[in-house]
Amino acid sequence: MAARLGAQVAQVPHHSFSLWNNYQIVPKLGVGMGIIHRSDMFAAIDDAVVLPGYTRVDAAVFVPLTEKIRLQANFENLFNRKYYLNADNNNNISPGSSRGARVGLIARF
Repeated sequence: MAARLGAQVAQVPHHSFSLWNNYQIVPKLGVGMGIIHRSDMFAAIDDAVVLPGYTRVDAAVFVPLTEKIRLQANFENLFNRKYYLNADNNNNISPGSSRGARVGLIARF
């Protein structure tokens, strides 16, 4: 598909912002919170379909097990907001994930 003169690049938001911070509550417990914001963007180069902007809030809880290993739980999309992450074209639009959680063991070398 050829782009028309002046068309905007697909899947590039006008504005994008993310902020993540963590806090060590006590030596054996820490928490974190993050915000991701993306403004609206076009799904394809023809600028016919707009993916709306969104703001997502994430969080984490972590516990150091040793000096080099920690257990961490991440929580994504805390407020379970509906959003669209990307698109392959105007008709194949991928939604972002709903509220979710994952647990991981993190090792530093």
